[in-house]
Amino acid sequence: MSRYSLERYEQYKTIKVRPKPSAKKDHASNHGQFEYVRFSWKELEPARGEFRLEQIEEELRTAHNPILVLTPDLPLWVKDYADDCFAALIRKVGSNIGSDRRLTAVLISTLSDSKEEWSAYIDSFESQTVLAELQDDRLIQYLKERSRGFGLLVMCSEANWIECCEAFAVQQLQHVWKNYPVVLHVTDQASGPHIRREAYRWHASLSNVDAGLGYDLALRRLTYPETVSSHGSLPLRFWFVNTGSSRIYREWQLWVQLKQADVSYELPLRAATDSWLTGDLVHNEIIALPDMSPGTYTLSVASISKTALMPV
Repeated sequence: MSRYSLERYEQYKTIKVRPKPSAKKDHASNHGQFEYVRFSWKELEPARGEFRLEQIEEELRTAHNPILVLTPDLPLWVKDYADDCFAALIRKVGSNIGSDRRLTAVLISTLSDSKEEWSAYIDSFESQTVLAELQDDRLIQYLKERSRGFGLLVMCSEANWIECCEAFAVQQLQHVWKNYPVVLHVTDQASGPHIRREAYRWHASLSNVDAGLGYDLALRRLTYPETVSSHGSLPLRFWFVNTGSSRIYREWQLWVQLKQADVSYELPLRAATDSWLTGDLVHNEIIALPDMSPGTYTLSVASISKTALMPV
């Protein structure tokens, strides 16, 4: 008999909490729309070796779900070996940004589709998500050969959505969303019915228009014992549901707080949230309790990421 089996668990008097679903928060940092943060080569490096990268930092402070795009507009000083020079700029920008968590992704844009430029993105943005355009077959093949994970930018309209579906199938990209985001760029003025339907099939997480994309995680039920002992154990049974179009891509962790008056205990859980996708998400865990004074405690649950507190 498993220690999580119903027969073993229900021998204790339990409390079952079924929270009411909260209103969807349009301002949540992982939901909805993204913004391009575009910079041209000639404005970032107006003279050879003279970099002006502080403007990238300024844009990241205010942009919502920013996706960085480096446009290869040739500066006047470039004469020969332009693709090598642009690759050098990519590496400089990557070393300057580092692991900045405010940046949602980096779109791989190049001057001549050279492997030197592609490698510059791969090597310089190791801790960032890189995006390849869905129709860029050569780049996607190169990323696969280098065993580099990548997300997708899908340029879609009501006129070409069938071609986008075919590209997913031909290149076997249906499961990319399980590890990296699929970003939808609607080229029409608004998202049409075919685009909205396919965006959910592709598990797109962000769009340049309001398409109702992203995760929508809610706690449907939490079960735990009515009484526990100091230095004992606290068994917990969670039932979450993600009714959104995609998983949560930022690293995050579940925590439990036990609070009595001015005393509180924050206890991290070992939930494998990096493997949670969409639909029903069940987690069972028995956590060890510290030395606690007798009394009645309030139990709270929070999901904490490296950059924000996400409500459940």
